[in-house]
Amino acid sequence: MSFTYKVPKRKSNRITYRIMGSIFFLVAFAQFFMVATGYGNHKMLTLIFALFLGSYGIYLIAASFRKQAFDITYLFNEDGLKVTHRYGETQYSFDDIEFVTMVIADENMLFYVLNVKTKKNLYTIPFTMKGELCEKIYEFVNARIKHENNEA
Repeated sequence: MSFTYKVPKRKSNRITYRIMGSIFFLVAFAQFFMVATGYGNHKMLTLIFALFLGSYGIYLIAASFRKQAFDITYLFNEDGLKVTHRYGETQYSFDDIEFVTMVIADENMLFYVLNVKTKKNLYTIPFTMKGELCEKIYEFVNARIKHENNEA
């Protein structure tokens, strides 16, 4: 038995992150340029503001290239969890999975979230309008991982 679930991501979100990051960085650069040429008051405050603004711009640009910003496919099978993302594949056995939790985010039971914690990463998998699949995957994984009081 295996379950495959794909989380699609929009390209427009990545482009928006890059545009906003570039705008923040350019505004910070303009502020540095203004202070360097001698314009403006409160030079130290302006430099601190520009530093934070530029840092946030760089963070937004870098975040648009992380693997969670692209489509991710999760394959839950008897061997464990296989995560396929833009930069390759990552395989986890059930021994590598520390815990799995299922969260029902609204009272209408339309939005489920599955959290899978491995030794290195925490995967938050959204299930919109697919609660039954989320419950089946949760039961499948929870039955196969080691628990503190059940070392089997």
